[in-house]
Amino acid sequence: MSRMFSKVWMLMLSLTMALAVPALSYAQATNIFPVSADVATIKVDLLLWATALIGVALAIYAFRRVRSLVR
Repeated sequence: MSRMFSKVWMLMLSLTMALAVPALSYAQATNIFPVSADVATIKVDLLLWATALIGVALAIYAFRRVRSLVR
């Protein structure tokens, strides 16, 4: 059972890294906090943050779901 948990943990870690690296490179290329009051810029930043938060919530849900299935 411990071996299965470690495999799931490594899968979740690799998935997190696969999602985090492009997000970090995009965040470095653009301003995360909007400086201008341009509506398009604010919409893009809000969409980026919403996508990131949904991704984190789905990763936590998947981890808990897999952990409950393993037990």
